[in-house]
Amino acid sequence: MSNKDFLICLLLSVFVLFAVKFFWKWVNGGFNNGAVWEWMNRGFSFGLGVCAVFLVVLLVFKLIAGSQ
Repeated sequence: MSNKDFLICLLLSVFVLFAVKFFWKWVNGGFNNGAVWEWMNRGFSFGLGVCAVFLVVLLVFKLIAGSQ
C-alpha cells in the first residue's frame, strides 16, 4: 500500500469515526437544542449545494471534453 492510499484510508476512517460518534450522540438526545438543529440544517443544505455544484462542474467538463 502506498502512502497516498494509506492517507486516504486514514482520512476516511477518521470521518467514519466522527460520523458514528455524532450519530450516537444524536440517538441519545444530545442535540435537542434549537440552535444546534438550525446549525445542522444549514450544514446539510450547504453540503447538498456543494454536491450539486460539483456535479454541474463535472458535467460541464465532460461536455467540453466530449465536444473536442
